[in-house]
Amino acid sequence: MSSIITSLKDLVASMFEVIFSVFNGAIDMVSGLIMGLVNSVIGIVKMALHTVGNFLEAAGGVGKFVASNIVIIALIAGGVYGYLQYQARRGRPVKVGHKKLN
Repeated sequence: MSSIITSLKDLVASMFEVIFSVFNGAIDMVSGLIMGLVNSVIGIVKMALHTVGNFLEAAGGVGKFVASNIVIIALIAGGVYGYLQYQARRGRPVKVGHKKLN
């Protein structure tokens, strides 16, 4: 008789274990889904910030390139202006094609 009671006790314990494992599996699935969604949103935000950072870094590089070229162009323009002023002071008209500039 004691083996029947032990068997029934084991059967009830097994049923509770099955029910708890189903609930535990469902809870793990829901928490995994929530964590996946949160990590996806965090990943999208990190990607956007990384993209903006790279864009700003590239814009800074382009800005340095343009700034250095502006200095060179300003030096060339200053030299041309000085040459034109020098030619005008010497009394020589500066011509471009068939037109006089001064």
